[in-house]
Amino acid sequence: MNGREYLACELKKYRSICYYPSSGTDLSNLDYFGSGRKLWSERVEGVQPPPVEPSEKNQLQSEPDLYIHTDVNFYQEFSAGSDLEPEDCGMHDNLEVISFRELPQIDKPNRICDNRDFSGKCFEYKLRVWNSEKTLTLIYCLCENESFVADILLEYGIAVEYVWSRNWYGTHTYGTWLANILDRTQTRKVYTDWLCVPGKRGEPTNRHVAEKYPELMVPAKVKLVRNEELRWIDESGHGWVEEFDVKPA
Repeated sequence: MNGREYLACELKKYRSICYYPSSGTDLSNLDYFGSGRKLWSERVEGVQPPPVEPSEKNQLQSEPDLYIHTDVNFYQEFSAGSDLEPEDCGMHDNLEVISFRELPQIDKPNRICDNRDFSGKCFEYKLRVWNSEKTLTLIYCLCENESFVADILLEYGIAVEYVWSRNWYGTHTYGTWLANILDRTQTRKVYTDWLCVPGKRGEPTNRHVAEKYPELMVPAKVKLVRNEELRWIDESGHGWVEEFDVKPA
């Protein structure tokens, strides 16, 4: 079994996945979901939310039990095991590393960027956040976002319920291409800022994606519809991360 097959088998063990492309060292998605979906002011400033009616509680969505992060860099930060500091990762409460292991490496995953010795390495963390008794899993893969989506998610038919993306201003690519494939990943919610919403900044061409990953540059069958009732989920350098429902185009 090669690295891709092993990783796909691991991902299929989980019920609900949240995927964060170009994440760097940011764990703001774990901060949000791990806190019980507290909004920005509630987590940072301690502002208490209004009481939730019983009927609303029944409509709350399931929390992710697996968080997948990808980026082409940050090998030293995530190969260090337990040395994750909450203040360095966008966390506003407790972060405890319970266990850490390295998964089999994916061979030469990058088509746009150079493949280095650490490219394709994957690290699995078992974490507790916000003093919860629940154990969450974080898998960090050092590869192109496009490679992970095309060669793992789409190739092996893995569903991703949530996508979290912030500040994806791009070096070679931009986050707007994600909307092209959200129907195939069965994604229901996207948490992002305006940089990843198609049509918000003149539609970057994503030439490198079109050349190296033509399977991702197809006409989108979905659109992102902003949740007008839920604001300020997370602060972003380019604005505010907000919730979008994935709807048929």
